[in-house]
Amino acid sequence: MKTSPPLALAAVLGAAGYIFVDAAELSAATGGSLHGIVGQVERNLASRRLLINQDEAAKRVRDAVAAANQAVDNRETSGVALPLDYVQLSPQLGYEQQLTVRLRLPGVDRDLNVLVDTGSSALAFCNKSLIDEAKTISKTNYAWCNAYGSTVSCPDGSTGKWIGFAGQVFRGDVAAYNDQGEEVASMDNVTFAIMELAQAYFCSGPLDGIIGVAYDALNINKAVEIPSPDFDDSSLWEVSCVNPNKVDFSHGFKTIGNCDLSNMTKVNLDAPLQQALEQDYNSEKITATAFGLYLDYAAAMASHEVDTVVPSLGIYYGGDLAYDNQFYNNGKVQVAETTSVKTVEYGDIFAWYQLNFTSIRVPGSSPSFTQSTIDLCAQPQKCFTDTGNSWLRLPLPQEYCNGLNTGVDELKEAGSLFIDLTAADGKDDITLSFPLLWLAEQYVLGHVKCTGPTGSFVLGLPITQYYYTVYDTGKDTVSFVELNLSNETQAFLDGPELGGLNTTAPQPTSMGCFRHTTSLSLLAWTVFVPSMVAVIASL
Repeated sequence: MKTSPPLALAAVLGAAGYIFVDAAELSAATGGSLHGIVGQVERNLASRRLLINQDEAAKRVRDAVAAANQAVDNRETSGVALPLDYVQLSPQLGYEQQLTVRLRLPGVDRDLNVLVDTGSSALAFCNKSLIDEAKTISKTNYAWCNAYGSTVSCPDGSTGKWIGFAGQVFRGDVAAYNDQGEEVASMDNVTFAIMELAQAYFCSGPLDGIIGVAYDALNINKAVEIPSPDFDDSSLWEVSCVNPNKVDFSHGFKTIGNCDLSNMTKVNLDAPLQQALEQDYNSEKITATAFGLYLDYAAAMASHEVDTVVPSLGIYYGGDLAYDNQFYNNGKVQVAETTSVKTVEYGDIFAWYQLNFTSIRVPGSSPSFTQSTIDLCAQPQKCFTDTGNSWLRLPLPQEYCNGLNTGVDELKEAGSLFIDLTAADGKDDITLSFPLLWLAEQYVLGHVKCTGPTGSFVLGLPITQYYYTVYDTGKDTVSFVELNLSNETQAFLDGPELGGLNTTAPQPTSMGCFRHTTSLSLLAWTVFVPSMVAVIASL
């Protein structure tokens, strides 16, 4: 999972690439105008949030998880369903949007909010006090050191990463819980790290660690054998320099470094979730090396607090349950092929769910717009989907994103942005669509970025508003399943100005009460005025 500043911050931070920024500096750099724009969107969202009942949304998730796991207990299918929470981190942490799961170790009577990473397979906890707190866990002769993010330079010219962790590997039972304090599933006798060194955003705010939910195809971060159980695991982090960025340093990212695993024996430990799924009653093998992710994104957007875990708004489906669930069975399914990536260290691997996007289109605009992305996506690691990524990144000129700040009528007339990509069956391309009014709001909130014609093309977490996604590392496919939106979600998206519910009372819906919509419009909010085009363009 790669991280970078959201769009609004990126305009201020420039090429430095650091996430953290001082709020006073941000306000001074924009003359306060950026805060004004976001403030207008927030005021509009405030009235629409009353249309979303988060308690009802959480109940729907809990009911869906219970139904799925009951089907497994009845031997109707195989796999596991886990309730997922949602959190948006503070401005100091780049407004990251993430899904989390509640895990507990034996003897630790509290939830550990662990970030769900779709691009890896390991499990690691941040707080080293867990070594003493947890019961019936045992040390192994292994350790992990992982580095994340882009490479940055030190003043002396040396390079390294500023996000990473190192810690010893333990073995024991790990249980998943829901927000009601009920155990939902268990992973027995699995391996996990407890960090000795923790320089990671998933150890900040309310987060307590990271779990990779992929399978062996992405289990490329090897553990290493250590000489003795008393080995100093933090020594695996080779420091290049003290972090020269003072803001990053003040938030605990004190060094720039790399994992030094030279002259150490690397080992491949089983991914915890995969190991648990392999205990399936059928054949002790996973029947589908797939997982699906669902998020009630409208309910997540209805939460305006940062660094606060919002319970039970999403679901992780592992194994056959990725396909055997209400979202997959009740929506239009489109299946895309993925491509492998050649790397020096690991050879030909399945990485980051790379996709062959062929074009971006806005046929309803005047004149109509089409941009080919075939050549761009022929390059490794340029085009992929990853709901562990907080943003939609479109390889379009910045002027296009600026153009989203136009009148509601114009955006309604233009309709939707369409993304074409290669289908898994090799026949006609499949097409995903996103309403321009919705994209415009996501852009102002910092969830959409125009990366330029040669930039990255990433479908991140916001696509969960319209699609349930299934990542199948066995078939090398990603399935996009069009969601049937609940009435209250439709009302939230439309807003009273465009015909949605005009009420201040929550509008609960029962499980299965859905209304199918293929073309959605979004709010007539006052932020779309011509003067703001100049504001954004001037940032």
